[in-house]
Amino acid sequence: MKIMFRLSYWVLCIILLSTSVFAKTVVGEIKTGEYEVNPVHSYNPFPYKTAQEYFDNLQKVDLQLGNEESFRDLPKLGMKKPYTGYITLGDKPQKFGVIVDIYGQEKRLYIDTDGDGSFAGEPMVVLLNEWQGMQVYWVVAPEPIQLKVTYDSAGGKTFPIQISVSGLLNPTGVVIKEKPYLRINVRTWFLVKINEAGYEKYGAIVDFNNNGRFNDPQDRFFLDYNNNRFFNPNEAIIIKKGVNLKSGKSKTTLDWQAYPEKVIVGGDKR
Repeated sequence: MKIMFRLSYWVLCIILLSTSVFAKTVVGEIKTGEYEVNPVHSYNPFPYKTAQEYFDNLQKVDLQLGNEESFRDLPKLGMKKPYTGYITLGDKPQKFGVIVDIYGQEKRLYIDTDGDGSFAGEPMVVLLNEWQGMQVYWVVAPEPIQLKVTYDSAGGKTFPIQISVSGLLNPTGVVIKEKPYLRINVRTWFLVKINEAGYEKYGAIVDFNNNGRFNDPQDRFFLDYNNNRFFNPNEAIIIKKGVNLKSGKSKTTLDWQAYPEKVIVGGDKR
């Protein structure tokens, strides 16, 4: 019985190993044409080599104390001069006002999620915070926040883009000299299923520099070459001036807009 079990085990291992090698080495011909793209709102495929590279490519929103009069329909605030700033997303780019207020013991975040300059009806997020000394705090939004971003390249249509928010509150610069800021991570990415030799191969479009445009030279396209339904950093392609993929014995091009509604395979290079 033990011998049969061991034999079955090794046969299974050989099959899995051969399947893995086959998936990694064989690249079929990719069918040209237009492919539907689906937005995914979650943690995206990780295209960064180090944690520092990830942090450096988050969008930095500089905060100042005051300037709240530039917004309309302000919420009830605990600070006379709250922290304010702007997130910028999209191909315009579009500005979304930000207020970070300290109300009693709470650190409160308000974002003008539709970018119209008014905070009427906008949600309030209580930030998780870690005290750093004096009035310095490291803050994190516990849940993703959805913004409504309008894209000129999509004919003025508006789409939901999810972000994660963290940052530093530092009013005096005594304990830490760094000025207050927020860091914005665009969580939305795009999944596409490409036909390769009659089978579906998964691809992903990721906003590397977190500005809400998905076709910048720095952005990344992933292709699941080994068909394991997982995007790893080795499968990331830097967009630069165009994406060329292996297709049988040759190559084919991919292209899409700032907000990808479709991917064109085999089209002209941009």
